[in-house]
Amino acid sequence: MDGSYYETLTEIVIDNYSFKVTWSAASKNCCILWIQDTDIMEQFEALGRFSQFDKRSILEFIVRYVTNMSLREKISKKRFSLYIENLAPTVFEEIQKLEHSQKAAAFKNLYNLDSVIDEAADLRWKRRCMAKKFHPDKGGDKEAMALINEGYEILKSKTRKPI
Repeated sequence: MDGSYYETLTEIVIDNYSFKVTWSAASKNCCILWIQDTDIMEQFEALGRFSQFDKRSILEFIVRYVTNMSLREKISKKRFSLYIENLAPTVFEEIQKLEHSQKAAAFKNLYNLDSVIDEAADLRWKRRCMAKKFHPDKGGDKEAMALINEGYEILKSKTRKPI
């Protein structure tokens, strides 16, 4: 997020979450809500937008977000679905060219994962989401689906087990 391009309207910190609300002419007169989970994110990412700057409604949303795990999961799934919709098929060609030792990092990126893989269920859901777009029966190709499955198997083996 380039600070010279955006005007910061407010900043809020709750636990490990930092939020910023910005405005710019490029955002079509909407306010953009940015988030940074300081435990796992190096920079801010856009979380959503509001049609106007209403500090109370934005703060209410932030409090719901921080206190409601199912809302965070729902937003995370929506963001991943949008990521997959915009994912270029050339990503698979680039992964295929990598050495075996470099593929794990590429698969983490493909599956849009943070530094720790907490749950295998999330991996399964993400694999199904990608299969809906890239499976040969859905208009994708065999190589892309093979790489999605290979990435799933590698990442599944690195999943942190519950105690």
